Amino acid sequence: MSGMVKVAAGHSPLWHKISYKLDAGEALPLVEKNIGEICRIIDEAADAGCICVAFPEDTLGLTGWESGHLDTQKDLVGPAVELLLPAVSKKAAERSIYVIVCNDVFYGDDCCNTAVLFGRDGKEMGRYHKVNLPLSEQMRKRGDSFPVFETPELGGIGMCICYDMVFPETARALALGGADVIFHLTMGGASAAGAGDAAFVTRAADNEVYLIVSWRGNSKIYAPSGKLLAEAEEGKDLTIAEFDPFGGREFGDACGGIFPEHRARLFGMERVPEAYSILVDPNPPILKKFKDIKLPTPEEAARLGAEVLTTGQDRFSAAEALVKAGKKDEAIAEFESMSEHFKTTWIGRASRDRLAKLREE
Repeated sequence: MSGMVKVAAGHSPLWHKISYKLDAGEALPLVEKNIGEICRIIDEAADAGCICVAFPEDTLGLTGWESGHLDTQKDLVGPAVELLLPAVSKKAAERSIYVIVCNDVFYGDDCCNTAVLFGRDGKEMGRYHKVNLPLSEQMRKRGDSFPVFETPELGGIGMCICYDMVFPETARALALGGADVIFHLTMGGASAAGAGDAAFVTRAADNEVYLIVSWRGNSKIYAPSGKLLAEAEEGKDLTIAEFDPFGGREFGDACGGIFPEHRARLFGMERVPEAYSILVDPNPPILKKFKDIKLPTPEEAARLGAEVLTTGQDRFSAAEALVKAGKKDEAIAEFESMSEHFKTTWIGRASRDRLAKLREE
């Protein structure tokens, strides 16, 4: 099947981010409000003629709450997911629309950052478990593959989550697995080095896929050429693009002519897999350069990451309030403390920037 279809990334500005200061019982009603908002946006996407809508990572807005309850996350995440999935399944069937949601899910005692794909009949088509975990997420259980799910309207659907996109291997694995469209569900960018949108353009063009970046308030949709087809507009719940998932790949060069489906050439005669063994070497030569660098344990990283999302943010806001109140010396002392304690995080970097400016005044 081929033809133009509309696809959306959903990102309501009305979503509640669930505060870590609430207990599970207080937070669950807010989760239910978020689920109502998600269902409303599914309706909006269907009314706009979309056949698929994808929601960002942390669809339920629970990351902050989980960070404040590391040892009891399941108390809220379990019931929340049990409410989310049936509600989305029902709405997908009612509106005959593919829906993708992404949230932490517990499997026994293991927590996986999970993307769930529902078909137009409301049935769950499959799940993807985040493979590439940043330092602060090392306590979660990682996935071990990049599945692709075939559909008549969109071709092969691939999914990846946030930090996955920092690794070029992610998009390539999905493309080689048959993905025509990749849904990237995220709370952040696509490059550890800050390359930002350039990484999205490159992943789409390198793999000749449509890339839907579902990113709360900053969603973008790219063509296989790397061309930006749509991006989020302030105050809008949806970012929508219309395209042919089976077209848009009529590429060539000065000598080889135009190929209506360039991937046949790119992934066929021109690809040299026997030269790429270093990509799956668990101990490549580069690591010898860093043998003296000591990394924190997964437990240490998880605790610091959780603190950044909870009391760390509160401390930073309080220090900023001291500056506004004219209490410069107290503010400097607090920024000094945070720059050391949160050394490798955004709070540490921002604290050092604030210190430099305060000392210049």
